[in-house]
Amino acid sequence: MKPTKYLLILFILVVAGLAACQPEPAVTPTPTAMPGGAIDQAAATATDTEMPAPTQEPTPTALPVYGPDEYPANVDPLTGLEVDDPSELARPPILIKVSNQSNQVRPQSGLSYADHVWMYQMEGWAQTRFTAVYYSQAPEFVGSVRSVRLIDTDYLLYMYDGLLVLSGGSIGMATIVRDADWNSRAFLDNGPHLERIPNIPYEGMTGYHSLFARPDIVWQEAKDRGVFNTEPTLNGMTFSQVVPEGGTETAQVAIDYPGKGPAIRWEYDADSGKWKSWQQMQLGEPEDFTPDMDYLTGEQLAWDNVVILYADYYLADFIEDEPNQLLSIGPVLDGEGDAVLLRDGQRFEVRWEHAKGESMVRLLDADGNFIAFKPGQTWWNVITYREDQYPPTVTFE
Repeated sequence: MKPTKYLLILFILVVAGLAACQPEPAVTPTPTAMPGGAIDQAAATATDTEMPAPTQEPTPTALPVYGPDEYPANVDPLTGLEVDDPSELARPPILIKVSNQSNQVRPQSGLSYADHVWMYQMEGWAQTRFTAVYYSQAPEFVGSVRSVRLIDTDYLLYMYDGLLVLSGGSIGMATIVRDADWNSRAFLDNGPHLERIPNIPYEGMTGYHSLFARPDIVWQEAKDRGVFNTEPTLNGMTFSQVVPEGGTETAQVAIDYPGKGPAIRWEYDADSGKWKSWQQMQLGEPEDFTPDMDYLTGEQLAWDNVVILYADYYLADFIEDEPNQLLSIGPVLDGEGDAVLLRDGQRFEVRWEHAKGESMVRLLDADGNFIAFKPGQTWWNVITYREDQYPPTVTFE
C-alpha cells in the first residue's frame, strides 16, 4: 500500500473511531535427540504448588488504530496491549517447541501465557505441533518440549527475531540448526533452561514427555551468550478495538485433520470476548471434545484472535519420521494466500502477505487495506489447501 493511501485510511479511522466509540475496559488475558545433545539430566521433583494465572493486566491503548509498522513505546507489537514495564520489550521473544502428540501431553503447561501460538501440520500432514511465542510475559515453565521443524528454521525464527528452545531434531533438522548463522540463539537439551519434571500432566509421566523449558533461564543464558542485547524488530500487525466492517457472525469453527490431528474447535464466548479452545480426545469420536486447559492455571485456553492461514507445504530432501519413512515438510509462507481472521464473534475472509526474512505475516482485506487484530493474544493455524496433501476440513457455524 502506498504511504499516502495508508495515511488517508488511518486518518479516516482515527476520526471515525474517536467519534463513534470509546476504548473497551482493560482485558486480562486468560491465561529426537540431536547429535551430541543426549538428554541426561536427573529427574526433577514435581511441585504441588499451583501456578498462578498470568499476572500481567494489559490495557488497550487510546489510539483507535495502530501498526503495522509503528507502535507506542509501551505497547507490545505482538498483542497491541500496553505493558507495565516497557524495558521488557527490549528482550528477544522466546519460541518454544511444544508437543501435541497425544493425550499423554495434554493439558500442556504455559500456553495461556504466550503472545502467539502457531499450530501446523507435520510430516504426513496428519499430526500437529505447536510453537509458542513468549515476549510480554512468561510462566515458570512450558511444555512438554519437543523437536524443531522447518516452519521454525524457515520462517518463525526470522519473524520474531528471537530465541528457539527445542529438545532436538532429526539428522536433517540437526544439520540445519548446526550450520545456521543463528545457531547461538538455539537452546537444546543440554542446559538448565530445559528440565526433566516427572508427573506432569499426569502421575507417572516420565522420560519422553517430561522435558520442560524455563523461560527466565533462557533469557539469562541469552545474556551470557551475548544474544540478548539487540531489541527485536517486530512489525506487521495492525490493532484496533473497533471491529472491522464486512465480517460474518460466527459462533464456532472446527478444523478436522485427516489423521491423528487432533481435530480442534474454537467456540466464541461473548462474555469474555474470546475464542475458547477445544480438542478431540479420541480419534474417530466426533463428539468427544474436551476443553483445552493450561496445566499451570487450571483454566481453559482462550484467544482474542484466531487466524487460519492456507498455505502450500513442500517436501524436504531428508527423512523426519524414520519408522514410517516420512519426509520432513514445511509450509511456504512467502508471497500471499487466503486466510481467515476470527475476532469478536465474527470471521473475516482476508489475504495474507509475507516475505521470507521479514517480520510478521500481514493480513489485508479485498481492497488491500490492513485489517485490524483485536488487541490481545493470537492463535495461528497453518494448514494446507492442496488435495494431494490431505487438507483438513474447515467448518464454520
